[in-house]
Amino acid sequence: MKKLLSCLMILSLIAGLAGCGSTVSSSSGVQPSASVQKTYLYYLNQEEDRISWVEYHFNEPDTEGQVVEMIALQTQKPGNKEDVLLLPDGVKIQNYKLSDQVLTLDLSAGFQNQAQTRKVLCIGGLVRSFAQIDGVDKILFTVDGKDLTDSSGNAVGALTNDSFVDNAGKNINAYQEMEMTLYFTDQTGSKLVPETREVYYSSNEPVEKAVVEELIQGPSEEGHYPVFSTDTQVLSVISQAGICYVNFDDSVQNSILSISEEIPIYAIVNSLAETCNTKKVQFSIDGESDTVFRNSMDLSVQYTRNQDLISS
Repeated sequence: MKKLLSCLMILSLIAGLAGCGSTVSSSSGVQPSASVQKTYLYYLNQEEDRISWVEYHFNEPDTEGQVVEMIALQTQKPGNKEDVLLLPDGVKIQNYKLSDQVLTLDLSAGFQNQAQTRKVLCIGGLVRSFAQIDGVDKILFTVDGKDLTDSSGNAVGALTNDSFVDNAGKNINAYQEMEMTLYFTDQTGSKLVPETREVYYSSNEPVEKAVVEELIQGPSEEGHYPVFSTDTQVLSVISQAGICYVNFDDSVQNSILSISEEIPIYAIVNSLAETCNTKKVQFSIDGESDTVFRNSMDLSVQYTRNQDLISS
């Protein structure tokens, strides 16, 4: 009965929200600060590689009414033609349950039929959307009634805004300084060597992306050698709940460096683990993880820190 009632409420709100003038302004720069008492609708940009948003004012006054309203809004065409709905075509929020400030959202099965990087952005946008409702602290996702899992088959669990790294609330064009420990390779091309440097990076981007970009720039110490060609392109770096998703374009396959095949992979994994406390790294090329890097590194698995490859 609760499921039927929820569906009827959502359908009613979809009709009522059509043409509603509740959106205020649009942006695609720095994420709004969670400390600012405003509400936002979150979307993807046209390239589907970052989150954008518009300011919004709820029509419903209470928690459950706002949950239903936000669900309905996930199917409404964005007012800005540059924006794309978080949920892909054919995917919807089928049902919800709110208990002890934990909101469970059940997504339809088609959610799984999209690139991993888009999934993460979609989940991140949905978490930010619903976590701003008073009375909702955590969001738990299911797909057709089953727990949402990561690419290794592990249940994702309940998420909060803190599960995502997005430098919320930073000033546009602001920079931060931090010490990074980066791993390059030695003369043999079969071992990793650490290099510590002070780096200024744009606070508009996740620090994880700055780490990967510093690795591509190459080493600065004598006896250290690069692990990537300098023309390697990073499409996106997203962090969620201790897992970092690194998406390259196919230029990453064109490296002619004479190094072991696992060295570039673990240079990133070890650098992220050392600098950002990242637990696992999932790689993809042009959004696809069902492939191999060079000839042997399976990108469908998540990689963890490898101490054995570090030169003693």
